[in-house]
Amino acid sequence: MSELSRLKMRSRRGLKELDVVLQHYLEHHYPSASPTDIQRLDELLDLQDPLLFGMLLGMDPVPEAYTALINTLRQAHD
Repeated sequence: MSELSRLKMRSRRGLKELDVVLQHYLEHHYPSASPTDIQRLDELLDLQDPLLFGMLLGMDPVPEAYTALINTLRQAHD
């Protein structure tokens, strides 16, 4: 299984809003993402849905290491 396929499987969260944002990122940003960004995304996918969703909405604090990636995810449909 390729890294992209593995991340696509992990990005199916069950919360439609997260699914849409994560799938959009994989389709549009993954091809040019740095290895660090891909590692950070993999780490974010370890989080529980409510925390990840809260970070995306600005309701929960975002650790500095994830700020750029969260900002990219937030801009998914701008």
